[in-house]
Amino acid sequence: MKLAILSRNRRLYSIRRLREEAERAGIIIDIIDPLSCQLIIEPPHSRIRIHKKSKIRNLPRYDAVLPRIGASITEYGLSVVRHFENQGTYAVNGSQAISDSRNKMRSLQVLTQAGIRVPATVLTRSTQGLRSAVNVVNGLPVVLKILQGTQGVGVMLVHTPISLGSVLDTLRTLDQDVIIQQFIAEGAGRDYRVLIVGGKIIASMMRTAPQGEFRSNIHRGGEANLIHLPPSYAHAALKAAAAFKLDIAGVDIMESEHGPLVIEVNSSPGFEGIEKATHVNVAGAILDHICRKLAKT
Repeated sequence: MKLAILSRNRRLYSIRRLREEAERAGIIIDIIDPLSCQLIIEPPHSRIRIHKKSKIRNLPRYDAVLPRIGASITEYGLSVVRHFENQGTYAVNGSQAISDSRNKMRSLQVLTQAGIRVPATVLTRSTQGLRSAVNVVNGLPVVLKILQGTQGVGVMLVHTPISLGSVLDTLRTLDQDVIIQQFIAEGAGRDYRVLIVGGKIIASMMRTAPQGEFRSNIHRGGEANLIHLPPSYAHAALKAAAAFKLDIAGVDIMESEHGPLVIEVNSSPGFEGIEKATHVNVAGAILDHICRKLAKT
């Protein structure tokens, strides 16, 4: 099998682990920077060229492509994934699934349409009607999230109406659309991260925020611990991944007094924290899934 991994940083933990497991399995693997790709359409065909070390060459055909594209290059990265798809390459997470999961409002729309519980949320560009928006999400404090943020970046907890209006005005001058979301007090500072590969839960952990922080992301200093995932949470996680048609997904779930709430579905989840907390070989599970998928085609 010949696999292309789209990533701007080959030194990331997840990329290093995928390379290690690929070598053990005898899988040929190329790490490709999406921004070095030149996408060419010459009807009725398409091809991809890559710039590397002052040279340009056509990319060979791959059996599969695994996108690990960051939020900062989402649009260009998605164009690269679509080009691979147009060539008939199996994309481990397709471009539409990545696009739907990356935008926080679109993600919540997909989840709600699938009957999955999420926090009450409002998207608005107008500062008028803020009091009404706050009432919809059960009052202050509220959580503000920019639509394209990852790893806890662009997530804020706001306690007063004045602060809310000020933050919204500032973000809009920066051309950032923001959602106003219900603050789940009973689950604040912790959540479940559930990793799904090929429609199966392969690992789960609880992330706990450091003292004084409400975001539990590992990149924000959160602590990861192995836990037994309650059945209702497992069901919500599997249903969420299926709603996006994601082969690989990191589903984040918060506890609430009404049961599990899905707060985010990540189409390119990091797995350093979850591998270390659970001792599950996530990289190996991902490559095994790709091999099984290709064997069926």
